[in-house]
Amino acid sequence: MYQLLIVDDQPDLVEDLAHNLPWVTIGIDNVYQAYSGQEAIAIMNETPIDIVITDIHMPGLSGLELIEQIRGSWTNVRCILLTGYNDFEYAKRALQQQATDYLLKPAEDEELLQAVKKAVTELEQHWSAVTSQHKTLTSLRENLPVLRKHLLASLLQGKTFAASGELEKKLDMFQLPHTVGSPFCIMLLRMEDYFHEQTERDGSLLEFAVSNIAEEIFSDEYTLWHMKDDHGYLVFLIMRKANGKAAVAGMKELSLQQIESKVAQLQHYVSLYLKGTISLVLSKQAIFPIEVRDTYERCLVSFRQRIGGERGFMFTLAEETDPGEANSLTHLYNPPLLIHLLEAAQWDAIDEKLKNAFEELEHKWGDSHEHILETYFMIASSLSFSVHKNKLWMADIMKDNFNQLLGGPQFHTIKQLRSWTTEVLHAYKSHMSFREQDSRSGIVQRVQEYVANRLEDASLQTIAAHVYLNPSYLSKVYKLETGEGISDYLSRLKMEKAAHLLRSSNEKIYEIAAKIGYLKTSYFIKVFKDRYGITPQEFRDR
Repeated sequence: MYQLLIVDDQPDLVEDLAHNLPWVTIGIDNVYQAYSGQEAIAIMNETPIDIVITDIHMPGLSGLELIEQIRGSWTNVRCILLTGYNDFEYAKRALQQQATDYLLKPAEDEELLQAVKKAVTELEQHWSAVTSQHKTLTSLRENLPVLRKHLLASLLQGKTFAASGELEKKLDMFQLPHTVGSPFCIMLLRMEDYFHEQTERDGSLLEFAVSNIAEEIFSDEYTLWHMKDDHGYLVFLIMRKANGKAAVAGMKELSLQQIESKVAQLQHYVSLYLKGTISLVLSKQAIFPIEVRDTYERCLVSFRQRIGGERGFMFTLAEETDPGEANSLTHLYNPPLLIHLLEAAQWDAIDEKLKNAFEELEHKWGDSHEHILETYFMIASSLSFSVHKNKLWMADIMKDNFNQLLGGPQFHTIKQLRSWTTEVLHAYKSHMSFREQDSRSGIVQRVQEYVANRLEDASLQTIAAHVYLNPSYLSKVYKLETGEGISDYLSRLKMEKAAHLLRSSNEKIYEIAAKIGYLKTSYFIKVFKDRYGITPQEFRDR
């Protein structure tokens, strides 16, 4: 389903169009409202929008200027002009800005629905071409050579190039437009749920389809270099194009706000066209190539701490973590290593790896005390690395089992080692789950404290800015913790406060509406009646 934004400086018209037309019948899921061009831009910076209906004559940013800005930042959004002026010059400029349609007020409902349906059809055809199997297979064969992946993998693992100019030569040889010393950021992407149900071949095609969508969204200003890592994540290294508009204008720094907006679009379009969910972590800006490895490792840690096993999340890296490394029975050392699985909190994969390692130990080395010790040291070192990297103490995690670590290994049987391993890993997993839950509970508390003090002007955007989190991530965390969306929570509190004021005060209806943040009294009355079944005045009379 698609998302529509209606922009007009007449609130009554916007609300009428948003609420009284059967948008769902033509594939529109959500309808957003803006009363100025500036407000429309703010909404689009926070929410993936597919289609915009805008008036031409508005104070500040006109409809034509709004479309021009949309074309500069969101090339795949379809725009429809709705105006009371039958002027050829306006129509000409609308065509120049590639507007999908140009309608005169007052437009009939069916005429407007048909214009939006036409835009939906155009979007479906465009993204169908982007995600088609033929295009995917072509990209697989021609645009993603194995050598590029190997080079990126080596940089993620911390490889350095001793010879002067060696990396530049490789970048040129592989036709990679990345420049040493330039700023970059990393996007870590995990494909979830529906994608895991596919065959290996179809899964590979879907991975390339996701990559194609990312290329389409970022291609106007950025170049992407990506691969799939040992954890199953798609790793994208994002750098500004040398011939991009911002680069030509002399802007070297990355616009993380712009990149975040594109990442949100990527999540939206993957869900819309590939029917699967993805979670993403976006790093802060770093310098290529010396900070590639550290940036990548921070993303891995952030994925585990901020997202874990949840679905459909997006998070922008905000905290510094210290990188680390570790060294290397066959199953114990086969990739992915235990240390990497602990780092990414892939608990099911950890259980499977240890199950295979212990089975191999029992079948091949059941009588070898040395191999029991080797297994112990590998598990203990991996665990201590992960615990310390998360800024925790082994003694706090392991409790009584820590004495075993201090006294040195006293295991004489595989059964003893297996029992100790199970206990300490269970304790670590429980501690990290509680820590993650406690972090989210703190976010909920901060949200509710802000709303209690600023109910009249609280919104998802203002709350997200207050708690320094991405609005999409905040919205999902809040609903996960409370079972209620932030918008529903705000609406409920406003209506409860309105009901209280209607019972306990003599304030006018319009005064109460303004006090809880409704600029239009008529809209407040409608929302109140939708919730309580009667108007505010009827509520007060009773």
